[in-house]
Formats: sequence, C-alpha cells, structure tokens
Amino acid sequence: MPVLSVRATIPILTADEVTSSAAAALREARQRLDAIQRGNAPAVLDAWDETAVILEDAYGPISLLNSVHPEAAVRDAADRALIDESVFMTEVFQNEDLFERVRRVVSASGAQKQLRKDLIESFEDSGVALPAEKRQRFREISERLTELSQEFAKNIRENKTVLHFTPEECAGLPQSYIDRVPKDGEGNIVVGFDYPDYVPFMMNSTSEEARKRYYIANTNRGTPRNVDILDEIVALRKEIADLYEVPSFAHYVTKRRMVENPETVGRFLDEVKSAVTDAEIRDLDHLSEVKQGKIARWDMMYYRERLRERRYAVDQEALRKYFPTVPTLHWMLDITERLYGIRFEEGSVPLWHSDVLYLDVNDAATGQFIGGIYLDLYPRPDKYKHAAAWPVRGVSTRAARKPISALVTNFNRDGLTHNEVETLLHEFGHVLHGVLSQTEYNQHSGTSVERDFVEAPSQMYEEWGNRMESLALLHNHCANCPPIDESLVSRIRAARKFGTGIDYGRQHLYAAYDMALSSEEPGKCIDVWKSMEAATPMGHVDGTSFPGTFEHIASGYAAGYYGYMWAKVIALDLIASFGPDLMNTAIGRRFRELILSRGSEEPARDLVERFLDRPVSSEAFFAEIRGEN
Repeated sequence: MPVLSVRATIPILTADEVTSSAAAALREARQRLDAIQRGNAPAVLDAWDETAVILEDAYGPISLLNSVHPEAAVRDAADRALIDESVFMTEVFQNEDLFERVRRVVSASGAQKQLRKDLIESFEDSGVALPAEKRQRFREISERLTELSQEFAKNIRENKTVLHFTPEECAGLPQSYIDRVPKDGEGNIVVGFDYPDYVPFMMNSTSEEARKRYYIANTNRGTPRNVDILDEIVALRKEIADLYEVPSFAHYVTKRRMVENPETVGRFLDEVKSAVTDAEIRDLDHLSEVKQGKIARWDMMYYRERLRERRYAVDQEALRKYFPTVPTLHWMLDITERLYGIRFEEGSVPLWHSDVLYLDVNDAATGQFIGGIYLDLYPRPDKYKHAAAWPVRGVSTRAARKPISALVTNFNRDGLTHNEVETLLHEFGHVLHGVLSQTEYNQHSGTSVERDFVEAPSQMYEEWGNRMESLALLHNHCANCPPIDESLVSRIRAARKFGTGIDYGRQHLYAAYDMALSSEEPGKCIDVWKSMEAATPMGHVDGTSFPGTFEHIASGYAAGYYGYMWAKVIALDLIASFGPDLMNTAIGRRFRELILSRGSEEPARDLVERFLDRPVSSEAFFAEIRGEN
C-alpha cells in the first residue's frame, strides 16, 4: 500500500547551522508566546503546543547530535544551544502573565485538561509564584545545572583514556576479541571504556589483576572533575528545595511522579532491600564456591560467567554466533511488526554517519505512514558510550505531525551476547513508545510520561528475548545460524535467573544513593557513596569513584532512579497479561492502543490499570528477586 503522509527527517546540521537554527526557533517561540500573553491567541493550548513544536523541531535534533555527531564543533555548538533553551524555558515558565492565561483556560477535552494541568505544574515548578529574588535565583540555578550536566556527560563521552594489557593478561579472551581490538608496538591490546571492549574483558580474562585494573579505571572514567560537578549539582538542587521551603529535593521532584512523595519511595526501597539482601548473599555464596575464595567486585562478571557455563552450559561470548548483529536486528523488527501491526521499510535520508540506518514505520493494515526511526548501533570515538533512545520529534494528531525516535547503542558488529539482545529490546521499547504514540498534543507524546513509569514498556520488551515463541523466529533471518531450541532457551532463562540478587542489590544501592543525595542532608557525594557501598556484601573498593560516572542522576533521573525498579514491578505485571504466548497479537494490539499510543494524555496509573483491568501487583517482581520466575 502507498505511504499516505510525508516523511519527516532529522536535519544533519553544521556547527553554524546548530547555532542559527536554535536562535531562529527561540525568536519565533518568543513571538508566539508574546501573542498568547497579549491575548491574541484565542486557543491558548493549541497555540502553546504549536510553539512547543517549533522548539522541538530545532532542539530535538540538536539534543541527539550533541551526543552522536562525529564533529566536536557540532557537539560544542549543541552544548551552547541547549543551555540557551534551558534559560529560555525557565523564563517562559516564570512569566506571570502567561501563567494567568493558561490558568484561565476552560478545558474542552480530556487531553486539554491534562495539558492545562501539566503546564500549570511546570509554571509552579519553575518558580512563577516565588518572590522576585527567589525567582531570579531559581533561574540562575537552572542555567548552572544545565551547564554542569552537559559537562558531566562530555567528560565521560570524550574521555580518551586507554589501557594496555599484555598477552598474558588477555588469557581467556575470545580470539575474535583479540583480533578486533587495536594493539600497541609491543603486542599488547589497547582498549577504552566502550562496553564491547570492557564487558567481554571483565567476563573472560583469567587475570584477576588485569580485571581489577580495568574495573578501577572504568569507575574513574568520569575524571575527578565529575565528582566535584556532582557535589555542586547536589548543592544546587538542595537550594531549589530551600527556595520552595520543602525539606528536600526529593520532595520537590516526587510530587509529580506516580509515588507522589519520598516517603513512598523509602517504603518501597525498604521492602526491596528486605527481599534482595538474602538473594544477593545467596548468589555471592555460589560464586565464592566457584572461585574458592571471597568475591571482589572485579570478580563478579568473570565468575558469574564461569558458573553459568558450568551449571547451565551458557557462554555469553559463544552466544554471539546465535545472535549475529544485523540478523538479530531484523528479527527484532519482525517480531515488532507481528506484535503491533506495523511495517518497517528502509529509507534513504541524510545521516550523521554512514553506520546509521533509517526506517519508515507504517501501519500494516492501512499503509498509513506513522513515523521514522534512526538506528546508530556501533561504537566510534566521542559518541555517547551506552545505550539510549532519543525522542527527537513527538507526535501531534491535531497538527498531523509524525514522530521520530532514535536508537543509540555501542554493539559489537559481529554478534550480540544475550545480555546485549535484552539491551537492544529494552531501548527499542523506548523507541516504540515514542513512534507509536498517537496523542492530540505534542507535549503528551511518547515517553513524556511520569519518570517512574517510563521504563516499564521498555523493561517489558526485554522478555521477548527470553521466550521460545519469539526467539524461534530468528531462524527466518539467519538460516545459517545455530538453531535456537527449547533446551537453549531454558538454559538461558535459568542462567538469567542466577544473579538476580546481585543485580537487584546493585540497583537498590543506586536508587538508595540517589535518594540520599536528594535528601534533607545530602552530604559529600563520594563520602556518601563510600559509606553506602561499604555496607553492601561486596563492600567498597578503594580508589574507585563511581559517582563521577553516574550520568543518570547528574541529569533527569535525580530523585528518580528508584523508577527503574518501580517500573519493573509494572513491567512484570504487564508481561503476565500476554499469558503463555508473547506473540499474542491481540494483546499486542491492545497494548499498542491502550499504553503506547496514549503517551501522557492520562496518568500512567490510569492507563496501566485500564490495560490490566485491575491495580498493579508486585507479586511477579518479588518472585523474580527470589529467583522463582
């Protein structure tokens, strides 16, 4: 069927074009907001959303290019542009006349009622009701926080540190790894912190000293500067709480989340801790038996893999031949098409790098063009180092606006481990949440949902990498790959269960640390971390500075990292709705309609309970921690 709507694409900008595009968007946005303020825009919410679209057209691509563009000049120009945007948005949401215009709106639909509520809360959270002096200080803090979070990310992304390991230290590494990585003049391998380098080394090098050296270096990749940055960020956030006369930054943030207050987070984390401690100790005891000694942090991945090989005959590196990267991508697209009733079609558009792939997304039944997806899968210098999805362009049905999402990862070109298959599915879950959204207003599109819900659809999608009914379809895309049978899937699932105590123990530590830094008395970041990590079963490693690498809480996940586990409760409950067949297309279509398409037009709790026909249950979550699922 023909595509029935015009494709939108990401402009590939030069540094000068980043600057001019951003400036033009701010000028036009000011003009439109001035019209709203003067009362010349009768449909206030529509006019506001049209202004948001203008800003997103410029800053959506700029935000992505800031992390992926090969040229430093473009990334630096994007840094400056994003700071200007942050300053502008604070000014907008401190404008009392605009606030009054929005406050007087009489909503005519559910979407309008929600948008009015969201905008009022943004005004309130930006200091519109604060006295003039406090309002000015809030503006200064907001600008400084944007600068600091950008510097924090850049220090990690552009870290040039490399480590050299001798052939003896490389014992146990797959030959394909040795052949792939660079060598120095003495025959030593030379590796940095991209996870295709780091993770296989930590899983397979038999040299404990080499693993320790790499582990410590990896925890310091943010440089000492990032620890100072995080201290300043935490102090400024506490100052925001003081401006609002609330006890902590956590109180300021959580009132807009599903949890509603930090006390709910505390009770949740306490409940998780009571369940996870025994499971973590149980897992470490098993690993200690394999090592025949105490497990250190640099041992964990290595002995976890040895135990999985011994007990379940699952070797992550060997699994790469089952999951070659490109066929696995095609498999993921295939199961997504079947499940959600869509079609992907490769298109030719301008790209920021030759590795990037672009796909049109069309509705299978009607041929209607839905949106576009960019896939940037492989590592390169100065690129964002982990895996993430960018909601570059949000939908708006009232403006016939089509969404764009971008997937950014750093995978091995030849094949994926099973862990990486789960990562691919997870991030693609975010992409689908963006591109399958069908909201009336742009500001409700896709992943604009509450931060403690946003991970649920993506965490749910990981499960499609663990079930025979979905994995069996991989053979359609790689006829020469070793067959995936029930035995292998059962062993993968069993091996995946092992270590859930360790994994959730670490996630609990991250969440508790985040809440500590967002508390009434945060303390120095490194001191708080040392104290909290030291209280865990594996303790703290001297000479490490993990807080300087914790980019999540230097940016949008502050007082929100608990959301990964909170959302996991929801995700596991959502999975149960599919019953024994994850490829149940009727349920898939219903999930697309009731969850993915709705964005944040309604509170997440309402969407989830409508889909489940009941309140959320945490039973599956705690069963997983106990290793029962």
